[in-house]
Amino acid sequence: MNILDYLEMRGDLTFAERPFNEVDNLVFSVLAYLDMHDIVTDEFVFDVSLKKLCKRYLELGYDQSYIVNNPKILLKKIVSCKRYERVRVGGYCHYVSQDEQVQFSCATFMLGDGTAYIGFSGTDDNIAGWREDFNLTFMNVTPGQNEAADYINRLCGFTVCPLRIGGHSKGGNFAEYGAAFCDEKVRDSRIIEIYSNDGPGFNNTILQSEQYAAILDRTLKIIPEESIVGIMLSGKVKTKVVRSTGKGISQHGFYRWRVRRDCFEEANRLSPVSAFMDETIKRWMDSLEDEQKKSVISAVFDSLEASGATTLTELNSNKWVSYNAILKAVSKIDPDVQGEIFTSLKKLATAGKDVLWDEAKKSFDRFDPSKALTDQ
Repeated sequence: MNILDYLEMRGDLTFAERPFNEVDNLVFSVLAYLDMHDIVTDEFVFDVSLKKLCKRYLELGYDQSYIVNNPKILLKKIVSCKRYERVRVGGYCHYVSQDEQVQFSCATFMLGDGTAYIGFSGTDDNIAGWREDFNLTFMNVTPGQNEAADYINRLCGFTVCPLRIGGHSKGGNFAEYGAAFCDEKVRDSRIIEIYSNDGPGFNNTILQSEQYAAILDRTLKIIPEESIVGIMLSGKVKTKVVRSTGKGISQHGFYRWRVRRDCFEEANRLSPVSAFMDETIKRWMDSLEDEQKKSVISAVFDSLEASGATTLTELNSNKWVSYNAILKAVSKIDPDVQGEIFTSLKKLATAGKDVLWDEAKKSFDRFDPSKALTDQ
């Protein structure tokens, strides 16, 4: 079964009867994607139930079908679950800026069991958000990561309850970073669990920090067996590989993760495809200097933004106008930067070939001709 089946099969059990678990974590990570404008304020006043949230969401006609993992599907189903009837929502924050290259969205859910869950949204349709995703590869800290830490600190000025923190995709990265780099007293005494649901990792500066080390024992990273997003960059936290009904990038979709009662169905290991991508991407990233990464990413996204579009939907709505504007912007890119882009792509191809060669060499090294002859 999947997360929707979980709501149907286990939704009648309260948190008192069955404590919070890793599947509940994903439920709230999904809800964090919801557009809550004109429903939930940014104040830490928790007076909106999930039923009220759903009613107003539908009345306002919000449509988030442009997101592959449309949260509306789960919202409509969760309102009939006894398990979540005491949940109250507050502290909704949504901020997007192309100039600052940031897309940040989150909300806090008071669970009714004396604890709260802070859910950070992953990347939605905004080009600024996708740009920030790629900025993670060369920046020690992004504006969104700083916002995550600040949000946790502000919340703790209004409530004294224990906190669980999580998110899906980039939201998982924000959950880890925010928990690690919020105020030390908050981090050490208030946060009980941290979840990254197929979220990308961090660079070595973060991985080697004392702040990151302080959250390792409370953090769980959950990735599907053919993960592509969750294997990006590096991490040291405990990782659980779970089964999914999707293939390739579609496994990033949380509705495809397989659930068994109160937990995800565990896979033995990452698939060969994911392992190949992991090694290829790491070799490629190691082959580029931070300034090269910045130069390439800036050139690509500056070209996209030259179309005048702020979202992927807008980019696709008038393809010819958008693409002509992009091509015009590309033609103006400095020749040295164009060279860096091509050099980067060549290194990516080389990294993939090297991984294939290494795997082939390992197979040859394990091959025993004498045993092969004996087996005939």
